[in-house]
Amino acid sequence: MGFDMNCIVGHVDEELICPICTDVLEEPVQSSQCEHAYCRACIDKWMLQKQICPVDRSALLASHLVPVSRLMRNMLGRLKMKCTFSQSGCTQMLALEEFRTHVAACEHNPKVVVECSKGCGMKIPKDEMSRHNCVFELREVVETVVKEVSDLKQKVTDLEAQSSSQRRELELFQYYIAALRSTNPVLRNIGEQLDRFSLMQWGNGLRLATVNSWGSLISTPDSPMHLMVRNVLRASGCPMHMLNMMVDHCHEDRWPEGLMTLDDRRENQRRMSQYVTRLVPGLVTGKPCVVVLAGDNTHMPENLRPSLGLVMIFVDGVDERAQQPWPDTEFV
Repeated sequence: MGFDMNCIVGHVDEELICPICTDVLEEPVQSSQCEHAYCRACIDKWMLQKQICPVDRSALLASHLVPVSRLMRNMLGRLKMKCTFSQSGCTQMLALEEFRTHVAACEHNPKVVVECSKGCGMKIPKDEMSRHNCVFELREVVETVVKEVSDLKQKVTDLEAQSSSQRRELELFQYYIAALRSTNPVLRNIGEQLDRFSLMQWGNGLRLATVNSWGSLISTPDSPMHLMVRNVLRASGCPMHMLNMMVDHCHEDRWPEGLMTLDDRRENQRRMSQYVTRLVPGLVTGKPCVVVLAGDNTHMPENLRPSLGLVMIFVDGVDERAQQPWPDTEFV
């Protein structure tokens, strides 16, 4: 690859011609052994097949290639070229180093990209502008975008199905661990860690909440309310193997020691305001429902810290909040 001889203005010394492409040297290098010069691109391609000089057949290795002499660089620097599109009206006279950049952007280049002047804003090669139809081209763009959106939706659907399948496999594994944990202390610990991780994965997708009125807490929900809690937890994506446990833990009998009675809660109300709570969809009765997860509440004292998680139902006094919970160091 060299500069087209037909574009050179005036005489060109034979030493400035590449023996491979027979055009004027571009990015020239020479052999340190025989001092013959070549275009960098030409000799690189040549040496993929042969390791000899194309002029005198002497040995030629990549390590032999060096920059050409200052004299040759000066001779190349004095050459002038006319633009490839001189016959189309370009009158520029260019140094070799300016030639490629100029040709790519030359206003007389029929392939130079210009913006449509009819208002659609599309970039069109200049020689195609006379055939350009804004409506037709934009329709093609819209169709392409619609297809891309459809493909992305399908990918999302496939990923959701894959995620659902993986979630089911994890739940089956957790059921298996649960069946074995009673007989093996190591498996018991693994099972507890998996349960904790599953709840935090679920909880991270729930909005944080602020409890403004602990006095509106419903600590002894009846059976219909238990059923409503089950429905909202299932709808929010609570891990299926943890669902029964979480439903059971909406009653004060299953809460930590510091929450088990009204007197206990009154005594610890100041500390309870430090709970990190997360909103789940409200019950059909309109009552707000929050979960308190162990992974969010490692900062709480032991008598107020849930072993895995618990559910609290309120008459009112619960708002969404934006701040982040304290990090659970076991899962950061």
